[in-house]
Amino acid sequence: MIQESRYRTKQPFRTRGHAELVQRVGGVFADIDERLCRQPMVRLLELGCGYGSTLLELRHRYGPRVELFGINRRQRDGDADAMLRNGTERGLIAPGSALVDPLPAITYVDVADGLPFADGRFDIVYSQVAWLYFGNKVAVLREVSRVLRDDGLAKIDADELRHDLPLEYRRLVEIWQEGRLVPFGDYLRPFGMAFVPAAEGEYLRFGKSPRFGADLKLVVQVELGEICAHWSGIKCVYRLDP
Repeated sequence: MIQESRYRTKQPFRTRGHAELVQRVGGVFADIDERLCRQPMVRLLELGCGYGSTLLELRHRYGPRVELFGINRRQRDGDADAMLRNGTERGLIAPGSALVDPLPAITYVDVADGLPFADGRFDIVYSQVAWLYFGNKVAVLREVSRVLRDDGLAKIDADELRHDLPLEYRRLVEIWQEGRLVPFGDYLRPFGMAFVPAAEGEYLRFGKSPRFGADLKLVVQVELGEICAHWSGIKCVYRLDP
């Protein structure tokens, strides 16, 4: 159980819902509606779900037509108790209803180490805000691709360049081939992956792509907060080995 003081302190950052998701990746209601026209149930995964606001909104809107899963790195980042409190306060869970209608499942794992799900399990994988904190970002994207269905969709809140950081650290994914910088967007394009403009920044949109990242080797990753306390995120540098 998360202590009340910590719950309240982190609440503004861990209760972002679908309205905020719309600003960052265009939302997922339309994506779900389109799939429900041709299949009875849609399975979704949120990376970095926090206190589960978006998952609870989806549960409230779609009921048993969606199967919902969330990932947090640690239990202190958001657990079932925090989700229940959050949902009750937001009017998304009626008192006692969680005993009858189960909450979305939360799994605790560092996504850079892999996702604990079978291949092809999810119709939609989405994430907001969490991207900059992922280590080995290419490995994370490879895992997202792996767990997507063949016609699956991923929408990951991410910017190719972060303009709030010095020039040397604006690229959170840096790829080098024989001394030449390969922009991440250029690397993505042949795999059908792309940065797409959003109301706030841009996001990565892609489907299943098994070959993506197989020719990249992680050289180093840098915790930017260790350089300057006012910076945040993890920068990952790769070597391209065709």
